[in-house]
Amino acid sequence: MRLLVVAPPYAGHLNPLLVLARSVPDAEVLVVTGPGKLADIRAAGFAATPVLADDPDAMERIADTPRVTGHPVRALRQVAANLRLLPRALPEVQAAADAFGPDAVAADFCAPVAGVVAGRLGVPWVTTVPTPFAIENRRGTPAYLGGWTPRAGLAGRLRDAAGRAATRTGKHLAGVVFRRELEPFGGSLYRPDGSEAFYSPHAILALGLAELEFDRDWPAALRFIGPVTAVPQPVTAPPTLLPEDEPRVLVTLGTHLPWAKHDLADQVVRLAERVPGLSFVVSLGDSSRLTAPTRIAARVQAVPYVPYDASLASFAAVLHHGGAGITYSTLRAGLPSVVWPRDYDQFDFAARIARRGLGVRVRSLTEAPDALAAALALPRAGLERFAALVRAGDPAAEFRRTLRPPAAPGASSR
Repeated sequence: MRLLVVAPPYAGHLNPLLVLARSVPDAEVLVVTGPGKLADIRAAGFAATPVLADDPDAMERIADTPRVTGHPVRALRQVAANLRLLPRALPEVQAAADAFGPDAVAADFCAPVAGVVAGRLGVPWVTTVPTPFAIENRRGTPAYLGGWTPRAGLAGRLRDAAGRAATRTGKHLAGVVFRRELEPFGGSLYRPDGSEAFYSPHAILALGLAELEFDRDWPAALRFIGPVTAVPQPVTAPPTLLPEDEPRVLVTLGTHLPWAKHDLADQVVRLAERVPGLSFVVSLGDSSRLTAPTRIAARVQAVPYVPYDASLASFAAVLHHGGAGITYSTLRAGLPSVVWPRDYDQFDFAARIARRGLGVRVRSLTEAPDALAAALALPRAGLERFAALVRAGDPAAEFRRTLRPPAAPGASSR
């Protein structure tokens, strides 16, 4: 099988696809992504080709915003920037696919041009979604509105209905404004049947747990296959420079949003002063800022990067931003979370973690001392249940089964 993998150059979107692609026996894989990740992808043993090589930071500029995107005007500008990339990226993805001749296309949900290419080639298209609630719902609590949780009664139903209507209206308006950019998708963000055109109509693989989600509806094509928390290339956990007799807390805000991390280490030093008995490891999520573990206070160590699955067994809790990767790695390890959401889907992951009794949500690090005490005191039964759910899944097997359905009309049989 020849498998074309398409994803933006962001670790939380690209890494799960690479792990899944590697699990397909005898597959010839070509990865199409931004230029910034090519060296890492090739080092992991995959063939790779870039898109937007003439503007190598195009996608990173959109994702790594200089400040929070929560303001409607800033959020609209970011949506506009993403939509404007589509007609630029499409011919390059098409050219790579024409040269490669894939039997199937697997794409992250932020790479919808892959679906257009798959349709033109007549091959199956699989969408992977590390953030399942990004998909619009017609029943239940909507997402991307600051981390709403379900509310009982008529007031809750009216609120949710208004939120869903606002989301759909905003997307329709974006479809009107950017109709030219959306021409390959039929000129709209929606298909005639009302489904979202950016996701495969046949196979949407949600890389998460249905048990973590709120009660709502899902597209008929969607299937939860479990989270993918592994990385495509083994990374050694950094050595500890901290006292061995104190419980340790990992602090991470992921690999994006430099504005959220510029003074993170200093904030954690001040936090440690207020929390005796705990040590802290701060992951900067950027090896260019720090090349080796550095002890910056008596009970605080800064490291360039922490491979979550390989490291979390040595921690008592995790203070994180609520990204998909760290959320599910923390659940896999059976650890409690203190969630400090900063942007994007993080508020919704925080809402789910708090609602399920798996952690505590905070608005700033000034709340962290009490939140850490509360998180460490959470009942173990819920944490152990979700750890077992994460470990029981076999997303790679589900991915392989999805790639080998009855042959689509016109599909090759290589």
